[in-house]
Amino acid sequence: MNIYTLGAYKFSSTLFKGIQDSSINANMQQIIMAASGAVSPSFVGVGRLQPQVSFTSTAVKTILAALGIDGAAMASDKMFLQQMLADGTRAGASLHFCATMANGLIIPVSLSAPALPAPATINCLATPRSADGSASPIALSAITSLEATQDFDTECYVLGAVTLNGAELEGVDTWTLNFGVTPDIVWGSGHVYPIFTGVMSITPSFTVSTFDIAKFVAWTEIGTPQGATDSTVVLQDQAESGVRGSSPITFTIDAGMAHFNTVSAGQGSRAVGQVTITPIADGTADIIAITGIT
Repeated sequence: MNIYTLGAYKFSSTLFKGIQDSSINANMQQIIMAASGAVSPSFVGVGRLQPQVSFTSTAVKTILAALGIDGAAMASDKMFLQQMLADGTRAGASLHFCATMANGLIIPVSLSAPALPAPATINCLATPRSADGSASPIALSAITSLEATQDFDTECYVLGAVTLNGAELEGVDTWTLNFGVTPDIVWGSGHVYPIFTGVMSITPSFTVSTFDIAKFVAWTEIGTPQGATDSTVVLQDQAESGVRGSSPITFTIDAGMAHFNTVSAGQGSRAVGQVTITPIADGTADIIAITGIT
């Protein structure tokens, strides 16, 4: 029996390392029929399929540089799984599992900066499309060449500061960016597989947990608009064998608003507030500008 474990994801010619979890999903939608008062169905068939690959990685900078906030077209992308060696560690360089996707859309779904000491992670979704609606857009192979350096990664980012209208929101415990990318996936003419993938809309938002709930007094429940001074959300780069580096990733919001959702407390724990930052496009600046990824 062959046993497999995590491998890297190859986007075009760029290897996404730091994989923490991955999934290959056929997403089959079946046609199941029962008739004439029967207790059980007497027919089952394949209605349509929407194969997808998802993964979570600590290679935040590499992935943001490749995908941005709105995703990118795939070009023979590959999701690897490494074969484990019986009574050992990993098998040789050509004994592995691979899912290959020739065309389609890959998007960032969310980016999470948890409480220290955990590293930040980015979650992505790849949706391949068929050339003609009948041919499968994903090819599975059980013996394939493995990228030599796929399981060696030193890229690491951690929770950083958040400023609102230029003033620091102190006591930030965690934050998450939901990229809000809504893909448009199209079947037509009775096709089994999708023949078109694209981005329908992008509505990003940040959710920030903070102990600095005194800020909420001035906002009231209505919140506060984004003013002339930009708001920023930061990931700090973690130095290997050290503390923090000097090359953070900064997300800048030029227009939008912030408001608090909840303030909660429990016996023996600090009160914590949850802030939502909703960026909008102003016709000039990017809805979210990202620096530190080039």
